[in-house]
Amino acid sequence: MAMAIDPESIKRDFPRMRGIYLNNASSAPIPFSAIKAVTDLLISYDEYGPDSSASAAMLDGILSMTRREVARLINCSEDEIVFTQSTTHAINMVANGLTINKDDTIVIRDGEHEHPANHYAWLVLGRRGARIRTLSIRDEDGGIDVEELREMVDSHEGVRLVALSHVLFNTGLILPVEEVSKILRERGIHLFIDAAQSVGCMDVDVKRLGCSFMAFPSSKWLCAPPGLGILYCSREAWDDIEPSYVGGESAFIHEGSLHYREMPYRMQAGFRGYALLAGLLASLQYIGSIGIARIRNWNMHLAEMVREGLKEYDDGQHIRLYGPEDSRLRSSIVSFSLKRGDGDGRGDDGSVRSLVRELEKEGIIVAERDVLKKKIVRVSPHFFNSEDDIARFLTTLRRLLPSLTS
Repeated sequence: MAMAIDPESIKRDFPRMRGIYLNNASSAPIPFSAIKAVTDLLISYDEYGPDSSASAAMLDGILSMTRREVARLINCSEDEIVFTQSTTHAINMVANGLTINKDDTIVIRDGEHEHPANHYAWLVLGRRGARIRTLSIRDEDGGIDVEELREMVDSHEGVRLVALSHVLFNTGLILPVEEVSKILRERGIHLFIDAAQSVGCMDVDVKRLGCSFMAFPSSKWLCAPPGLGILYCSREAWDDIEPSYVGGESAFIHEGSLHYREMPYRMQAGFRGYALLAGLLASLQYIGSIGIARIRNWNMHLAEMVREGLKEYDDGQHIRLYGPEDSRLRSSIVSFSLKRGDGDGRGDDGSVRSLVRELEKEGIIVAERDVLKKKIVRVSPHFFNSEDDIARFLTTLRRLLPSLTS
């Protein structure tokens, strides 16, 4: 059962949203405290005078405090946190910086069921001589076969890295990354995790996950301003990654030679997102005051309301729900496709697009995404959503569906 969250009170901490927002897997609203932190920092920066010693000390303080909060959130050391522009930027920093020998192997998931950011960057390594191996997709939910992975890393010499999402962006399935990491650690292989759909809405502990690298954004479940990404780079992996760009903040000249600074600064040449860091710090503090466990429980309660409401209305006649029945194996993302009226089971892409548009006209924001080239509706509630929000969504959906599935 849901844990003591008062979403109506929480809503007052955010700018007034028109309608019902259920698209937090894309980007979440920002609380007033984070917006104020951004403007306060910019005002103070100008008051002190840009490039003054006072403003420099303030920016160093924001950088340090935010890094400390992020490290606490995912259970790592502060020097293992690198700030980037986005999750995509962070993924590319690892892909471009990973030391690759000829015929090294990179294992990825099929691009039909993986976010492009965590697919395209690794394909580029093929141009540098790496072999790219692709895991099979076990089912429409996007699961993987751990035994297939074990056989793949044992049968291909030189496997350097395996890249997986923690939670799938389209179906909400939680992949067995802990089980995978155990296999890889025994063989000295790096694991990269795209945690864009897990950090902020469920407990994420990098020590327990056992990954070498992990990336996630500020603007999804953390409810922070967009324009920031976070890269976790474990100390054990420092020697295997080179900075993909360099500047005065990340390197220096000593005795005529270029030397990199210590981690994490060697990876942050030219970083200037200090105002956004102030917003991220405020959002982390706000989410911390509620508690990740409470957020997870409440979000899953709302997700179950959506799933049960869809089942009760349709009983599988016109709606295909994604994600396993066991709630421990999925996030609070709820995805479904629409079937044609003739019952052939194929996805009706036009109806999905129409439904998303019609819901938006009613003030309800959800997302259109894809599962294996089939259009789906993705619903992703967060802790500020209420049971009434879900009830209104379901009522509106039931009113709209007959005309779209007949």
